[in-house]
Amino acid sequence: MYDVITVGSNTIDVFAYTDRSGSICIKTINEEECFISYPTGSKLLINELNFSTGGGGTNAAVSISRLGLYVGYVGKIGSDENGIKIIDMLKKENVDFLGVVSSSHSEKTGYSIILDSLEHQRTILAYKGVNDRLKFSEIDTCKLKTKWFYFSSMVDRSFETLKKLSDYANKNKIKILFNPSNYLAEKGEEYLKDILKNTQILVLNDEEASLLVGRGDAKNKIMKLKKIGPEIVITTDGKNPVNCIDNKDNYYKVYPLDIKVVEATGAGDSFASSFLAGIIKTDDIEFSLKLGIVNSHSILKHKGAKNKLLTYREATKEISKNEIIIEKERL
Repeated sequence: MYDVITVGSNTIDVFAYTDRSGSICIKTINEEECFISYPTGSKLLINELNFSTGGGGTNAAVSISRLGLYVGYVGKIGSDENGIKIIDMLKKENVDFLGVVSSSHSEKTGYSIILDSLEHQRTILAYKGVNDRLKFSEIDTCKLKTKWFYFSSMVDRSFETLKKLSDYANKNKIKILFNPSNYLAEKGEEYLKDILKNTQILVLNDEEASLLVGRGDAKNKIMKLKKIGPEIVITTDGKNPVNCIDNKDNYYKVYPLDIKVVEATGAGDSFASSFLAGIIKTDDIEFSLKLGIVNSHSILKHKGAKNKLLTYREATKEISKNEIIIEKERL
């Protein structure tokens, strides 16, 4: 029996750093959107190039495993050199691979190029590859003995598989944490309803929450999201407070620590997965929120989506070292 089985993407991530990037921001009446810019017609030197594994499914699996829980991972991997690297990484991190290796040489493992700006905001060029082609019929359901599913974003054929896994979870009394991305959230509540109705914990950022239930203050958004079905809803918003409503209608506002951000890729995965690990280990909302804060901060302070994920002992030490302010009220 697994504590958690994560379901989601796997990639090889390439981090490209150059001091020739800039930012351009365009303001409208309602919002401001910023872009990373590079001069056209130029050959730019890369200051630093790093390779690592990524993808929401494997990032969450490794995070939960390092926090001391028994974890499996379901996803589809290409039968190429990059696929071998991902399977080797999972084995090293004590995560059981329960997914599928493609039998077609034309189906490639996912690949992402992360472009960094001087302000440490990033743009990701994502090639999904075989991640989008996971069929429910390919999964050995006999291996899906778990207390929790952790769902990260999947699209196309793999999203249909996610919906079927949601029904499977409901029939087999498996709880779900769902961490959708903006390209799922922008499809709207109706598109996600089959998963949301079976979800116990929903974790997403403020932009994704707005795409699902409209703009407004954070408290109103999470109250609207909870009415859709989840028992616990959490929204994150960069340097702004984390907002949470629990299954007893307690509302929490959690203030992030003041840290220097080096790279943001994987921070959302580490927060959501650490919160779930905290719930499984302690059933304590406030402790679980703190666990999410310190582990996501560790990722933000280093390069790579998995590079500095903490062990449970390291995380609890960080919690005791830092005063994480949490405001709580009854709604």
